[in-house]
Amino acid sequence: MLNVAEISVSEDDLDDRMNRMRAWLDHQRFQPSSFRLRRVDDRQIVRVLFKTEDEAAAFASEFGGSLLSLAGTDVVIA
Repeated sequence: MLNVAEISVSEDDLDDRMNRMRAWLDHQRFQPSSFRLRRVDDRQIVRVLFKTEDEAAAFASEFGGSLLSLAGTDVVIA
């Protein structure tokens, strides 16, 4: 099962939010498997793949995102 947190970030706030995400991950000692950005209109979508659902849920909760359910799908995280 893929444990993915997805966070939407405005272009204006991207640098600050990414720095806060990295600091938070370091503080929690979480090591995501993948960290991807995708632009949608004037926002960046940050998708972070975690080893456990608990880590993904904590990250999504901290940054106002959502936990994606990708089990049994053909979704490619790119």
